[in-house]
Amino acid sequence: PPANRAVGTAAVSLTPREIEVLALLVAGQSNREIAEGLVLSERTVARHIANIYEKTGAHGRAEITAYALRHRLA
Repeated sequence: PPANRAVGTAAVSLTPREIEVLALLVAGQSNREIAEGLVLSERTVARHIANIYEKTGAHGRAEITAYALRHRLA
């Protein structure tokens, strides 16, 4: 998929795990809390979050929260 896709079309490209991480991120959990809850390393959580930002075009937790709410992912 092209890297410059419109943000509105990216929801379908998130993996189930990325959606799970996104929901916890939107709920205000830190990377460490997400890692502990999902039994992952913090590095893996950070990679999932980086992938989510890349796929959605978001920059930061506020933007990704707005994206998740718009797309009913959280």
